Amino acid sequence: MKRSFRARELTPPGRGAVSVLGLEGPGALAAAAALLGRDVPLGRPLLARLELDGEFVDEVLVVAQDAQHCELHLHGSPPLVQRVLAALDADPDERAQVALEERAAALLPEAACEAAARMLLDQSRGALRRALEALLALDDRQLDAGLAPLLDTERVARALLRPSVVVLAGPVNAGKSTLFNVLLGRERALTGAEPGTTRDILREPALFGDWPVIVCDTAGERAVGEASVEQAGQQRARRAAAEADLVLWLAPPGAAPPVPPGEPGPRTRVLATQADRAPRAGAISALRAPEAARARVHALFVEALGLPARAWTPGAALLFEAELARALRAARGTPALRATLRRELDFGRPPAAAPGA
Repeated sequence: MKRSFRARELTPPGRGAVSVLGLEGPGALAAAAALLGRDVPLGRPLLARLELDGEFVDEVLVVAQDAQHCELHLHGSPPLVQRVLAALDADPDERAQVALEERAAALLPEAACEAAARMLLDQSRGALRRALEALLALDDRQLDAGLAPLLDTERVARALLRPSVVVLAGPVNAGKSTLFNVLLGRERALTGAEPGTTRDILREPALFGDWPVIVCDTAGERAVGEASVEQAGQQRARRAAAEADLVLWLAPPGAAPPVPPGEPGPRTRVLATQADRAPRAGAISALRAPEAARARVHALFVEALGLPARAWTPGAALLFEAELARALRAARGTPALRATLRRELDFGRPPAAAPGA
């Protein structure tokens, strides 16, 4: 049976503290009530248990404006989001028929940094719409080539909307906590000559130039006794590194091991530290030259993630929705691409400009 409502993820896809699903159209409120197994009040939030297939999976904050507009606030777990969308019989790639400009404006309150807010503001003023209209005006031979640069902007938009996770790893006394404090611009982690000062993971938001990041300071690698607190910290550090967008392996003079165990992956960069003790090519000293150390890390970050040094260009069109990017990629090289562009441009109408805007 065809659904009479639409469901979509309002927050940027990926891991986060909270994911918000929007249900819109006739039957939205009834679908939320059926999912939760209880009535949903209008005009006031409701905290409810969510059970799927008889299993408790989360506590959900439900906000219903009216019978056709409802939001579900979940914990920010992509598998959980996909499971809830599946329970709603919703296609995770389907977007509600709302104008591009309105969808960009809806993300503005959650912008992770100034550059993200400025980028979304440009899209809310029609930057992406104008780019799609220009593509549609191209002939068939030019269309695919013209689409490629726009598809590349999804990576930039994703890095602006979802802070990248950068893990500082390496042997004990490599200068991880000192560099961590330098990158944050404040004293957050304890530092000292005693090995094993950091036992657990410290996570803090920061900016690498314009780019929002979460920097993680981790326990240093060295041989320790089994079942020790320090060993548990090292295991957490390895798990964090496995899930990071970028791992900076800090290598002080005479480090053992000087490089990460095994072959460094594509997301790992080795960074020589403590240049004040032993000058080496490319080495930094977060203690003696913090500004230079910060600049070096920022450069490694944009190089490793394939990002431009400047995050925001005024008026530039960026593919800020992963769903739209996937739809365009899937249609690329086929007659369906023009239909996909037309359908996207037909979603709603751009909001009228405010007087004097």
